[in-house]
Amino acid sequence: MDAARRTQVAAVGSALLGEMEEAVFDSWKDMLPAASQWRPEEVARAKAASSAALRGLLTAFEQGDLDDQSWTRLRDVVFGHGRLSQEEAADILRSVRVVGVEVLAERLTHYIGMAHEERWQLQREASAFCMTLLGAREELDPSRFDQLLSDLMRSGPDLA
Repeated sequence: MDAARRTQVAAVGSALLGEMEEAVFDSWKDMLPAASQWRPEEVARAKAASSAALRGLLTAFEQGDLDDQSWTRLRDVVFGHGRLSQEEAADILRSVRVVGVEVLAERLTHYIGMAHEERWQLQREASAFCMTLLGAREELDPSRFDQLLSDLMRSGPDLA
């Protein structure tokens, strides 16, 4: 997807942010049964986390990534300024990824003719975004990297 299309997706997504948020909040009764027992301040934290994650996702999709300070600020909100556990944040982000992104993809298909491949890319990037927010960056083990380089050197050049 080119930069102009990413900008278009982010702009339409920003216009649909309220609808995406409501869908995520409504999904909690099915996806997060414990949410029915949350106190008002817990609901407010979960809503703030979901909203921030959706906004951050749209920004990251448009820009390709977030800077380190933005990731830190967003993580702080998603984890309720230290009040949410890893599991609670993961549950909230799962509802964002499954429900919020699905609403976005459906509306984008309707409004701007989002292709199946673009929809798949959006969902894949949303999943990676949520994993990164949870601190699950996938980094290559140095020994595995050395093994890959060794294998490449043994296989020889690709071009004759």
